[in-house]
Amino acid sequence: MPEILRGEKVYLKKGLEEADYPLILRGYTDLEVINYVSFALETVKFKTVQEAKEFTLEVEGQIIFGIYTPEDAFIGYTTLSEFDGKDECEFSIFILDNNYWGKGIGLEVTRIMLAYAFDKLGMRKVVLYTSEYHERAIGLYKKVGFQEKRMIPNDRVIFKNEGWLLSGTILMEIKSKDFIK
Repeated sequence: MPEILRGEKVYLKKGLEEADYPLILRGYTDLEVINYVSFALETVKFKTVQEAKEFTLEVEGQIIFGIYTPEDAFIGYTTLSEFDGKDECEFSIFILDNNYWGKGIGLEVTRIMLAYAFDKLGMRKVVLYTSEYHERAIGLYKKVGFQEKRMIPNDRVIFKNEGWLLSGTILMEIKSKDFIK
């Protein structure tokens, strides 16, 4: 039985199922969904579920949880990765069904995953990278205690205002003592 982490709006189930990959492919190729992500230029060209699956699983050692509604609908996934034997890791979240945006799900998933990283895995620090233009995500991350640490200029290509443009990447981090539950 896969590990399950429960919230009020969603639950997270460790691992992904074959039935999840068609939505992942749809999200990876929908510019409204994937516009701020550093890999958008690559995944927007995907044609098959197999391509989406291989790309999603290519990060070795990552811990991946599917995000599901209480009605068991898959709506995205979240990961902790880049452990390398350290006491820190990298967090990511992808809500691939935009019908679930703006409902507090991203905030709930972020809190669940940070609690998992700090309390279960014993991490002392969690980092993430996001586009300088992804204001909603930056605001969400700050709400739980992430702080902006540095800007990497012109580090990614994003889709904004009907076109591709260079964006800086913001490195954010949170230490366990700064986590706002």
